Amino acid sequence: MLFWDNVEELRAAQHTSYRWISQKTGLPETTISSMRTSGTEPRASDAIKLASALGTTVEFLCTKTRDPYYEKYTFLKTSISKILESC
Repeated sequence: MLFWDNVEELRAAQHTSYRWISQKTGLPETTISSMRTSGTEPRASDAIKLASALGTTVEFLCTKTRDPYYEKYTFLKTSISKILESC
């Protein structure tokens, strides 16, 4: 479940929904949900789409260790997104 735990962490940090991820990736929301609840790892092509939608890499989604700058990165990314939305 490490992959999906990381997806969930990023999704929550970015205040997005699985519906939004579905729209960005082109993957059906039901497919994402069933993979997530069963703990099934996605195919490589789907993992790339998920990582791209979340603004990260497949390697990040598959690993447990965190870069020390990760929290700063997510904070800045969220802040920039909010500023751009308000324009």
